[in-house]
Amino acid sequence: MNIQKISRYCIIILAIAAMSYALPTGFDKVFGQKIGNPLLFYSPVLEQFVYRESLGGHRFNYKDEEGNSYDRAEFEAMLPFLYFRNLERKKLLPVTVGGQSFDTADIKAGKQGFSTKSRHLESHHQQIDLYPLFNNDPEVAIMPFPEDVFRFTDRTMEFVNADYNKLDMVLTGRFTDAMKKLGFSFPATVIGGKTTNLKPFDEGFFIRDSMGVVFHVKRVLDKPLIVRTSIDPALDIKDIIISENRRREFYGTIFTKQGGLHLISYDNYRLISLPVDNYRPADMDFTLLINPLYRTVIISGPTTVYGTAMDSDYNVIRTFELERHNPNPPAFKFARDLLFPFQISFESPYRGHAHPQFKFGGLWSFAGIFMAMGVFFIATGKQIKIPAVKKIKEQIINNKSDFALVLTTGFFGLIAIAFISRD
Repeated sequence: MNIQKISRYCIIILAIAAMSYALPTGFDKVFGQKIGNPLLFYSPVLEQFVYRESLGGHRFNYKDEEGNSYDRAEFEAMLPFLYFRNLERKKLLPVTVGGQSFDTADIKAGKQGFSTKSRHLESHHQQIDLYPLFNNDPEVAIMPFPEDVFRFTDRTMEFVNADYNKLDMVLTGRFTDAMKKLGFSFPATVIGGKTTNLKPFDEGFFIRDSMGVVFHVKRVLDKPLIVRTSIDPALDIKDIIISENRRREFYGTIFTKQGGLHLISYDNYRLISLPVDNYRPADMDFTLLINPLYRTVIISGPTTVYGTAMDSDYNVIRTFELERHNPNPPAFKFARDLLFPFQISFESPYRGHAHPQFKFGGLWSFAGIFMAMGVFFIATGKQIKIPAVKKIKEQIINNKSDFALVLTTGFFGLIAIAFISRD
């Protein structure tokens, strides 16, 4: 094969790669429709799950597990702890639920929400390994953002002054020595903390060392306050997400690589294992909703949303699975598979950065390939005398290599060889 043929097929392959990204993406933007995740809740009034799903165009369905439909007002009435402000405006508080009476103060004291999307977990987004460790001062009401950040090396916990990009030897030595005295094995493998001062108080960072031991690290008046926790070192931790809340029931959540979910309680760092078996960190979002009577875990996946309702001791009382509504008609998927046998994608709702993926079409993609081959044979047939076909014929090289391209790439290959001629 001469250099001219090699150059041509290199250009054709690049064109196919470009089309496999641009054409499906453009098709989705023009003809496709996206909707948000359905909102799933456990109703303490019905004692079953209810949900709101989007139909597109600001249209919603409000239903319960059995498929009964409700209007918006009826839906909100079934969730008094969630929409208690509406009850307050209507002078309907206190409200009686489960034989107990709850006023505004009771509901506010017993409410907490915690949510983590898959794209926010460790390794699912780009992370600069510099973290602010807030300097807690009991006499200061407003939490100032620190002027320095910390990072871990193979031997130290380093503090760097962010204003001058200069190593702070005093803080570095102080915290490194304190960590070593407690048996910390450098380097750190997981670092979890809430890096904002928009929180009611600061609980510092939970840091897992190279041996699996988890340490709770805080900074009080520029001095280390560190606890070597009793969290099981054998726990294969993927990430630790901290959420400071005035209820002070738990520090945050541990996510394991196998899909385990554990709350770090204020009770001497005892773990509260959430009874959820279908969580996948790779492509599922996690939400924990707490009200004065129940705890609810919502796991949102690509096709299904799972709900688990628990009592205040985290014992399961009800589960529910909701298939996500697909707003696109069957004809959309049929046409997409027919035209595009595969796709190169760089976006994912479960990653916070570019995530290259190679996706194959459905079964109708084989029909699309056969159609492309039919056009190829007609356009390259010597017996065909139609002028429009003859024009395409002049641009298509009728050989085995072109046939193989159309056979493996369908319309992508057909378009490429039609417009990239021998010359």
